[in-house]
Order: sequence, then structure tokens, then C-alpha cells
Amino acid sequence: MALKPRYKRRIFWSIITAFGLLIMAIVLIPPMITLNNLKPKIEQTIAEQTGVSAEIKGDINFSLLGRAMIVAHDVSIKHGSIGAMMFSVPFTSIFNLEDAKLNGAVSIYNANIHINNLIPQNFNTLVKIYNSDITFRDREIRIIDAVLNNGHLVGTIRTQKHKYDVDFENDEFFIRNQNDKLEISGRLFNNGSVRGTISMETDNINRWFGFAEPKIDKTINLTMNFDWDGGKGWKFQDIDMGKIKGNITIMPNGERIVQLSGTNINYDLSFLTKPSRLYYQTKFDLDFYGALTFGDKVFKHIKIDATGTKDALKVTNIVADDIAITGGEIDADGAKNLLITMPYEGVPATCTFFGTPDDWNCVRFSYEDYVGAVSVSPDKFDILIYSQAPMPERNTFIKKLLKLAPRGKMNFEFANIAGTYEINGDEIKPTYKFAKGKSLSWLNPNVKQIPKFMQNAIGDFSWENGAMHFVPDSGMWELYLTENHFYISGTNAKDWFPDIDMQAFNNLSYSVSGNYSGENVSNLEIKIAGHTFTGSVIGKNITLHTDMLDIDSFISQNYLDNYEELGYLTAAPITIPFLLPLNISLSADALIYNGIVFKNFVYSLKPDIQTFSITDKDRGNLLATFKRSGNKYDIFAQLNKFVIDGNLLSNNMPLNVQNSTITAEINMQTSGLIAHDLEYNMRGDLDLTFDGGYLVGIGIDDLFASADTINTFNAEYALSYALEGGKSALKSMRIVGAYDKGKFETTTPIILRLRHTDGTGEMFIDNGNMTASFNLVLRGTSPVPSPIDLQIYPDNSRKYSLSEIMKNFDVTFMRDFVKTHDKF
Repeated sequence: MALKPRYKRRIFWSIITAFGLLIMAIVLIPPMITLNNLKPKIEQTIAEQTGVSAEIKGDINFSLLGRAMIVAHDVSIKHGSIGAMMFSVPFTSIFNLEDAKLNGAVSIYNANIHINNLIPQNFNTLVKIYNSDITFRDREIRIIDAVLNNGHLVGTIRTQKHKYDVDFENDEFFIRNQNDKLEISGRLFNNGSVRGTISMETDNINRWFGFAEPKIDKTINLTMNFDWDGGKGWKFQDIDMGKIKGNITIMPNGERIVQLSGTNINYDLSFLTKPSRLYYQTKFDLDFYGALTFGDKVFKHIKIDATGTKDALKVTNIVADDIAITGGEIDADGAKNLLITMPYEGVPATCTFFGTPDDWNCVRFSYEDYVGAVSVSPDKFDILIYSQAPMPERNTFIKKLLKLAPRGKMNFEFANIAGTYEINGDEIKPTYKFAKGKSLSWLNPNVKQIPKFMQNAIGDFSWENGAMHFVPDSGMWELYLTENHFYISGTNAKDWFPDIDMQAFNNLSYSVSGNYSGENVSNLEIKIAGHTFTGSVIGKNITLHTDMLDIDSFISQNYLDNYEELGYLTAAPITIPFLLPLNISLSADALIYNGIVFKNFVYSLKPDIQTFSITDKDRGNLLATFKRSGNKYDIFAQLNKFVIDGNLLSNNMPLNVQNSTITAEINMQTSGLIAHDLEYNMRGDLDLTFDGGYLVGIGIDDLFASADTINTFNAEYALSYALEGGKSALKSMRIVGAYDKGKFETTTPIILRLRHTDGTGEMFIDNGNMTASFNLVLRGTSPVPSPIDLQIYPDNSRKYSLSEIMKNFDVTFMRDFVKTHDKF
């Protein structure tokens, strides 16, 4: 049966209505229905298809509105969190979501992510980002919207102060801000560094770069290259702001270098006089021309080389037209230690400046022929002036001073006058002091170490920078004195000892300086004869040290040349230190005596005793004392392996020791007032042992060296030749004897050891004349050698008998002996 049309329409709309209700049921799914049971599978799918490991902490909802959409809430990822993450799946997977594949873009909302570099991630899926926050190296960035696809990021972001359009593709990027015509382009590198260029036009450069001072309220067109190390290091190069060009470097440690130059600039640089922590670790290298304000002055040219510290600006150089400033610093309290050079009334003036423009002082100034110091406050001035020129007309001079303040004090020293002016407007109260024709005792300086002859000398005074300078009329010396430091220099050090006979010493220029306090001196320095001695004085005790002490440079050659005469007229030089009312401790790294260098020399002077020591691993050791009791003296010396260069005795002696080492103990006594008496009255005991070197006067070495050529016929001649002279290598020789007023005599037999030879003997020296006798056994001449008695006389004549030795002289034995006894 056929249906009527109206029934057909009713059936159609019923089916449509039922199907629509089914669709609405599917699309408008109640929110309490979730896919939370699929979290692990969805997390796995996200990881496989996007490369991002995620943990879904919130609910998972889905919708069929338009397409099958899944929304995951509160998603945690490695470097942050995502408020909501939405993606779609094919309709065909709606009833099999466990195996569904992501379809289309992944949308991210309200994310909060921390990143360490700017290189976009190359996700496998198109990613759209909305209203999310990124923290990059402690800087907050708001992503308004962005699309990330295959390493290409395009979007709009906002920082705390600015909004940008960004375009990142692989390692290249482009950033734009239309309001300020900002364009930044460059390249990202794998190590996290960035290199590129910036161009912009802005009327608020302070806001862009985050600094309040100096305030720049002009529209700036800026281009520059930049290089960022990915951390805290920046280089802005080829900066071009029209009239200003330069470079700015920011070191990773926070140090900054600002190098800017410009021409035709109208700007106030006074902000540099008010340092703030903005300038901390900033080095300024500025060079500007134009109308430049600095303080209350306008200059055509200012060049600044300075460095900001925590609370100050340290100045290297500042040039402001014809004013030059060197060194010092500027902080919140004003300037400190600025050396200012500038013309004043056409004449160069210098000032070491401290303070502010209203309250300042020059700890040192110079102007024309004047030097001194000046301090100025709004109410008064205080000035110290020194000049070698005569004082100018007083009223003219004071009129200039009153331009500084209405009242003040002037301490002055000119070539013709010295004193003080107390100035109050037109009222002047003078007090004068004249430094010419006065002595140090008149000044009464509190320096105990200045000798009497200096204190009583008449001369002229001068003062400069708090230092007093005194020169006596003789001009032989001069003294500089401050509150705690003195410096004395002179032409002849012997002037210090007017009551001591110093003929044995050279006339030597000198200088003495140190910091004094009562009877003590620290940082003592004495320069004399090319030496520099450093040390200190405590009461009557002096400690000195020098690197090299050359005794020869102090002793007068004229004294040595005329000693035979002067020895009767002068005291022995070694006794002179006993006349000093001091205790001295002197050390030297090396000592030069008679042209020979000895290391580690120590000398001490105490009441009635002098001590000398040398500790030299190359030349041996020496310890000696020289004691005084009235006009009597005791001399004691110990030597250990002490090296002797050349001959020990005078060359006219028939026997001598040459280039040996000596180990000895010497005890001597003497007495007298003059040098001759001390030498003449010398007596005592000597115990000397010589090792190595040569014994000059006996030629045993030549005898054994020619063993192959000696035969029965020439043996006696060869022996005679050896006993008449030559020299022999010395194994050892010990001499013990007594010395008494120019005479020396052995008190025990001399023990002598030469090559293949042993001997004993005795020696007597009287007034330079030597007599000696030896009993020598030449072991290499026979299995049972006979001794030789050798007598030696002052004229070098010899007496000996060879009859006994020749009786059993065995030439063959001698040759074999020498061959088999090759060691010394």
C-alpha cells in the first residue's frame, strides 16, 4: 500500500531527528565522561609521534565537534608543564582510540616551559602554541600565538616591555617590532651562541636597553652587529647611531667595555660625576665633540677613559678641551686624587684634586713658579705655597685668593720670605719665619738619628708637600724630612764621623733614608759606593742587608799604597767600628774582597767584639771574632775548606802554597793604638791544614812524570832538579806553630804528603825570611827508599845529600811503581 506524501515527510523527519539526537549525544558528551583510562596509551602515542615525553596529570576529554578531538589537561614535560594539549584523531578511530594516530596539528595552551637555547625543536607534528610562558635564562617571554613545524617557528611573543613578531627557521631567525621599526636577524650556532644584526628607531632607548642614566629623550636610529656567547657574554660591534659610533662588550663575568665616539653632539655627561652601581665593572672609552656639559661647564671636546667600580668611577684619563685629568676616582662623596692639569690665566697649572666643585682641595698644585696645596670650602680656604722665586706683590696675590672664599689661611715659602697669613676680607694677620741662616737645632726636628754636626750646621730651609728640605751652607749634604720619614744625601760619608780618623776609606757619596719614630727607624735604606743597604734601627741596634758587599770599593788605594808610612799615623781600619756607639748586624748575599767573591757574609758589631762569618759551599767557611779590651785585642778564626787563590805567601818565599784549601784554627793576641802596633805586636798559635792545590818550591811531580826517561846515569840529576824548585800537587800539609811579632816557628813537625812522597819538617819565618827543613821519603824510588834531608834557606838555596838514596835507587822499580800507582 502506497504511503501518502504527508506520511513520508513525517517518517523522514522522524529519522532525521533521531539521527540528530544521536549526533548531539556524541558531540556534546558530558564532561564527567573522560578517557583517563587511556592515559598510558595516549602518552605513548604523543611520545612516538611528537618526540616529546609527557605525563598527563589531569583529565582527558574528547569531542566530535567538527572532528574527533582529544584534550589532555595538566601535562608535565621535561622542562615545564602544559595547561592543555589538544589534538585530533581520524573519525575512523573514534571507536578504537587505543590505536588511534594523531591527525593534524597539536595545540598547546597555557604552557610554562624553561629552555636553555633558542633553536626550535624539530617535532614530527605541526604544533600551535597559545598564551604560554617561556623562561629563557631568567627572562620571562609570553607567547601570544605561534606555529612550530619542521624546525620553523613563526609567531608573536611579548617580553615585560616589548612585543615582537618572530620567525625562527633551523639556525636562522628574524625578529621584528613594528612600533620601533626594530629588526633583528641572525644565526644560531650549536654551542648556543648567536650572531646577527640589529636595526631600530625608537624615542625611548632607555626603556629598550634597561638603563635610567644617562637619560636619552631623543629619537635614535640604531644599527649594530651583535655576538652573544649563549650565556652572559655580548659583543655589540659597529654601533651606528648617526652622530655616535662605537662598540660595547659585556664579558661573561659582568665586566663591560663601552667604546663610543661622536661629533657635533649636544649632551650632558654630568651623570658620570654621580657614579651608581649601573657603572659597576664598566670601562668607559668615550670621545665626543660638540656642546658637551660636564659639571657646570660646557666643553667642545671631552674624552673619557674611566672604569666603574662598585661605588665609584676610577679615572684613567679625562680630557675636556685644554683640561687634562689623570688618575683618581669619583664617588658619591666627590672626587679623590684626580691629577688636573689646566691653564690658569694663560699659565699651566696642576692640581691633585679631592672633593666637589663647592668643597675641594688640591693636596698638591703647581702654578708658574709656585707649588703647594690648597683646600677650599664655601666659607674659607687653606693654602700652602712654595716658590724659589721672590714673593709677588702681596695685595695682588691676596686678591686672587679672596676669589676662592671670603677668608682663609696661607702658609707660604718663597726665596726671600716664609710664614703664614691669616686672611679675613681686607684684614690680614701675618706671622713670618725665615729659613735662611738657621740650623737644624733651631728647627729641633724629632729625628734622633741626625748626627750633631748636621744639627749644628747653618743653612737654608724649604718645604714642599709637607716635606722639609735643609741644605747647609757647605752644600756637602742635604736633608728631606716629613712627619715620619727622612732622607739624607751627601758627597762624603766620612763627614758623619768627624772625630774618627777615616784615612783608610774612600770619599764616597751616599744617601740615607727611612721612617723614623723616636729612636727607631723602619724601612732604612743606605746607598753608598754602588751598594744599597736595607734594614732598620731600634735604639742603638742597626740591622742591614745588601746583595753584594765589595770591601775593595770602600778601602782607599792611597792608604794601601802608603801603608808603611800611614801605619804609624792612623788606627787600623778594623778597630774603627769599636768607636761607633752602635750595635750592628750586617748580612750580604756575597762579599768581594781583593777581587774574590765569597757568598753568605755575616758581620756583627757589639760592644768590644766584632764577628765575621762566611758560609760558601764553593769556597769554604770562615768564622772569626775580634775582641777588644782597652787597647788589647784577641783574634780568633776558624776556617773549613777555605779556598786560597794564587800564592798564600809573598812570591819571594822559597816555599809557597798555591790554589789550595785551608782548614785552620787561629788564636792571636795583639795590642796598640795605631795600625803598625797592632801588626807588630801580633802573637799567637796557628794550626793549619792544606788540602789540594800545589806546593811551590819542590818539583816531585816532574821527577815521577819522567820515570820512563830516568836511568842510572841521570837519576841523581833528576833528583837534584826536583829538590831545587818546581811545584808539586799537594795532597795535604799540616803546619802547627806559633807567631810572635813577625816571627813564625813550627811547634810540631810539619806533616807533608805529595805524589808518591811523604815527609815531615819544620819551618821558621822571621821578618819575611823563611828557613825550612824536610825529611822526604820518595816511596816510588825503591822498595825500601832512603829518606832525603832537605834544607831550604831564605835565598832559595838548598842543601841536601843524595848519597844514601842513590845506594838503593831502583830505576826499574820506579817505572813499575809509577805505572801501577796512577792515582794521586
